[in-house]
Amino acid sequence: MLDRTALGRFISVLAGSYDVHAPVTACDGSFEYAPVRTAEGLDGTRTVTGLSPKGIFFPKDEVLFQYDGDGIRSGEASCRPIAVWGMRGCDARSLALLDRVFGSAVQKPGEERFQDPYWKARYDGAVIFGAVCVKPLSTCFCNWFGGSPSSTEGMDVQVTDLGDAFLLAPVTPEGEELLGRMDMLTQAADTDLDASREVAHRAGAMMSPPFSLEGLDRRLPELFHDPAWAGIAAPCVNCGACTFACPTCHCFDVQDEGRNGRGRRLRVWDSCMFSSFTLEASGHNPRARSLERVRQRVMHKFSYFPANYGERLCTGCGRCVAVCPVGFDIRKVLRGLGAPRDLKKD
Repeated sequence: MLDRTALGRFISVLAGSYDVHAPVTACDGSFEYAPVRTAEGLDGTRTVTGLSPKGIFFPKDEVLFQYDGDGIRSGEASCRPIAVWGMRGCDARSLALLDRVFGSAVQKPGEERFQDPYWKARYDGAVIFGAVCVKPLSTCFCNWFGGSPSSTEGMDVQVTDLGDAFLLAPVTPEGEELLGRMDMLTQAADTDLDASREVAHRAGAMMSPPFSLEGLDRRLPELFHDPAWAGIAAPCVNCGACTFACPTCHCFDVQDEGRNGRGRRLRVWDSCMFSSFTLEASGHNPRARSLERVRQRVMHKFSYFPANYGERLCTGCGRCVAVCPVGFDIRKVLRGLGAPRDLKKD
């Protein structure tokens, strides 16, 4: 157990060995992950941050290397391991999915595995303190993918907020070893364990019933040319907000900047929703229309990725639903694709 009054000391001790990130409410009211060294500003009362924590391990823009007349130098990166406090189950699971892409990606046709050194330098050795969702939002649908407000996948330690204290339960050997070094922790009583189970039960009861996606990944290729896609894509304005907020979207562009013998190569987030994403040097664009881009996003998450990795590339965090300026709701799309005849009537 960690008494709430000792949280500041816990974070400070953690920051002695790790670069610590946690959800923080800024002075402008935004709620995002940020580097912390104390408990000041930590906010456990809100649920889902505006942006996912993928940016901690896969930054929006990063320098891969720099060059000049003396040669090539790798981009600057911290040598300290990363710890994240207060990560929700949907986000912790998203990192495990991204690790399939950056940590051990399938390369066709030989199916050899690719490992991204920039991702691995940050994610390998990271410690994730996950948080039980106390109040899921109406946009949350993690239970569609086997998750729940108390899921532990991708976590090293699960944290349950009991009001005056936090129950810290190790999930991995690394989490257990780390907790064993924290002298401000006390043994949980049976009443604490009962209280944590009650918190998880109440949160689970707030979730809407899940929609079964059984067979959808096999059905989608058959629907590739279905006229229903025109209706699905019609509201989309291709702003890309959904992909930037999504914890599992990982499209990126590589850009070179240089002048007078000096320069650098950067990796920056990109989006399959942008018209320029598939624009070829010849001027041809295989996904020139919004319909083709929206279809690609759905197919990637719920058909292509499952075919390669056996899992759907979505954790049900609901950010895409919350940020869309035109109310595009992926849940409605998936329900419709699960019953295509009903979708054509919409």
